Amino acid sequence: MTEVQLEQNQDEKKWARRAHISTILTYPMALLPFPFFISSLGAMIYPFVMWLSRNKSSYSAKQSLEAIYLQALLSLGFFGFGTKFGEDRVLLVFSYVFMAFLHVILLGIAIYRTTIGKAHSYPFSFFPLLFSSNTTKENWNELKKKFEDKVEFTEYKSQMERLDGFRLLTEKESKLLTDPTLQGLSTEYLHSLSDLRVRLAEDPLSYRKAKQFLNYFPETVSKILSQYNKLSVDVGSTETDKRKTELNSLLSEVIKTTEQVRNKLKADETLNLDVEITAMKKNIEFGGY
Repeated sequence: MTEVQLEQNQDEKKWARRAHISTILTYPMALLPFPFFISSLGAMIYPFVMWLSRNKSSYSAKQSLEAIYLQALLSLGFFGFGTKFGEDRVLLVFSYVFMAFLHVILLGIAIYRTTIGKAHSYPFSFFPLLFSSNTTKENWNELKKKFEDKVEFTEYKSQMERLDGFRLLTEKESKLLTDPTLQGLSTEYLHSLSDLRVRLAEDPLSYRKAKQFLNYFPETVSKILSQYNKLSVDVGSTETDKRKTELNSLLSEVIKTTEQVRNKLKADETLNLDVEITAMKKNIEFGGY
């Protein structure tokens, strides 16, 4: 992974953590001369502004929406308890302390998961479903108009559907990883792959330049992760550690290659990249995967 990519990844994690931590503003805002649930709603401003300022498909933007969702839950809870126990100070204080304790637990989990770069969703959050529907459903009739060749459009549609399938498989295998470093790399790869898919949906004809990548890497990475997870269960720690090191290096290279594909989709410099991909394929096969 290049220094620029590493810096970008760390920056996304940092802003994602900030979005979740900003929900703590609920409590100092309680000093304002407004009902507590109103002050709690006011604490949504920071993650909302962050969401507006970030790339809407980015990791930090999605986590900002989750932070807004948590703040909405807190506000609803404080409003409900305030209405129910407004005349009983003891129960009111107890219920507010309970809400604060629950907030700390949920926030702690969110901070840990964003620190290692994993996608985090709060209980009953609808955002994962919303993201999924936005990234997997296309208006195929509109996209078809951009192709003069029906056969080429069919190939493009097939590639996109295969990409979605392998993304889901990779996500499933990533959740089984026990090493935080590998989890972070897998999550970063999935984010990069999602951004690549967005680019392919926005400019369908650019998929021609990504054919070799699409035909090999999404499927191969999902299979390698599956092999590693099986190996982690079936063999001793020495072999597992060896494979972990290899997988760490491999995922870093795949992330780098995915970023290169994204950056060069709108350029004509595809020849050198194709050569690099061919070399990587040989290295992966040589590694015994």
